[in-house]
Amino acid sequence: MSKKLKIPWSKPDFADEEKQAISRVIESNWYSQGPLTKSFEDELSSYLGSNASVVNSGTSALMCALLANGFKIGDKVLVPDFTFYATLSSAKILGAKIITADIDPDSLNLSPKVVEDIVKNNNIKFVIVVDIAGLPIDIDQFEELSKKYNFILIEDAAQALGSEYKHKKIGSFDHTTTFSFHIAKQITTIEGGCVSSPDKNISEKIKQIRDHGRMNSKNYTHDVVGSNFRTTDLQSSIGLEQIKKIDQYLSRRKIIADKYKNNIKNVSFQKFPNFPIKHSNMMFFTIYPNQEIRNKNFKILQDNGIDVKLPWPPLHIQPANPELNNNIHENTKLISDSTLMLPIFNKMTDEEVDYVIDCCNSIN
Repeated sequence: MSKKLKIPWSKPDFADEEKQAISRVIESNWYSQGPLTKSFEDELSSYLGSNASVVNSGTSALMCALLANGFKIGDKVLVPDFTFYATLSSAKILGAKIITADIDPDSLNLSPKVVEDIVKNNNIKFVIVVDIAGLPIDIDQFEELSKKYNFILIEDAAQALGSEYKHKKIGSFDHTTTFSFHIAKQITTIEGGCVSSPDKNISEKIKQIRDHGRMNSKNYTHDVVGSNFRTTDLQSSIGLEQIKKIDQYLSRRKIIADKYKNNIKNVSFQKFPNFPIKHSNMMFFTIYPNQEIRNKNFKILQDNGIDVKLPWPPLHIQPANPELNNNIHENTKLISDSTLMLPIFNKMTDEEVDYVIDCCNSIN
């Protein structure tokens, strides 16, 4: 093994361009949401092939997406049991009744069959699907189910900016999609997110909701109930520089992910579906035979300076969700107990990647 290194789980790539962009905003004396946010939205819309509305976080993006699509208190919202907590909390804090669904243990995403078994016996208003680690869900099947069972499909693509389904970018389909620009994501505005929709009415309503329900921030007429989900031009100036580099970031992440898959021994990985996809590799999962072996690997990798992370616990066992404690989702528990998330970031060096591989392979 090479010399001991300290490797973070994720690390943003801020260069002179981002620093200069921030300086220009400070010199302009316009810091809050303004013309640069509009420019960032235009760039995102062009990249996604849809209408993008920028907000202050991926969580806010989910809340705006629900509200813009007609959410009402008491609506039933189905979410995967294996996801970051915001997928659930964004709906729950609005007054949703949450139903969780088990995942497919190979893709780590929701299975259309499992979702169909639930929605055909329940009056589900919204289904929020998640592209785990950046792997797209089967959009055709879920859009078909949404029409058959009359639910509104929202895609939580917080981890999937740049991913593609059947040669088409995530965020460019007929349903509403949300993204995150958190510090760990493929591109970042430190905190931030956006909502994409092909429906201009939905897009305009999101812009209204994010600004306390008004169409014009210069007056005090509030046509709908909204809140302050606005971002700032300081953050959007960073986003404008980051989006220029997204293709090189995604290419680098693919190289790292392929190197992990081709060289780490005695583990398995998230499996790709049989339809064509492009994976953004926002995260990288390694799957171990059992929890004991996973925990052993976690400790040794941490001891060697690698900031490997444990995955999310199942949503139904989170302390904040006692009403879900009776749910039993065996695949989610299996994956939560047996996986680790290895470091992967845009400027991760070959030396750092090789060190992670060597450490993984040195564990008996």
